[in-house]
Parts: sequence; structure tokens; C-alpha cells
Amino acid sequence: MKVENITYGISLMVLLTGCATTTIGPIAAGKNTYVMSREEGAFPSGSEPLMAEVLTEAGIFCSSQGEKIKLINSTENSGPYILGNYPKATITFSCIDIMVTR
Repeated sequence: MKVENITYGISLMVLLTGCATTTIGPIAAGKNTYVMSREEGAFPSGSEPLMAEVLTEAGIFCSSQGEKIKLINSTENSGPYILGNYPKATITFSCIDIMVTR
């Protein structure tokens, strides 16, 4: 009986992990160019501001280097929620010196 409980517990944890919103990146995509995306899990509510969240995370990444984000490209996929086609926001960006932008 205890083995079954452990098996059910592990299965439940795996299923719930698939429901979470995840961020991928930043991934290097060239000289000082990065790609980052944020995707909803298996049961999206449709109300998450994925683009704003991924831009914020990219800004934090650049700030940690003493730089500022420069957006190169962005795409959003709002669904439909079938066959793993969950809402997703993807950006391509670079980090530039703060003094250059003034």
C-alpha cells in the first residue's frame, strides 16, 4: 500500500509540473544576441501577460550585466490549446551599454 501511495504522489508531481508556466533562456543566438521565451503549461487561463513577463526577465538579465535591453524581434502565439500549442511569447534581444542609449 505504501509503494502505491509513493507512486501516486510522484505521478501527481509530474503532472502538476507540466501545468506550470516556464521560461526558456536566455539562449545565446549570436554575438551579444539572445533568445528568450515564456510559455504557459497544460491548463492555460489565457490571462497571463507572457510578453510583459519575458521582457521583464530579459531586462533583469541585461541589468545584471550593467546594461540595458534592446529588443530586436518579438512574436506571440496565443494558442489554440491543442497538441501542445500553448500560448507563448518569444523575444530576440541584445544587451547594450546604458551610456550608448543616452
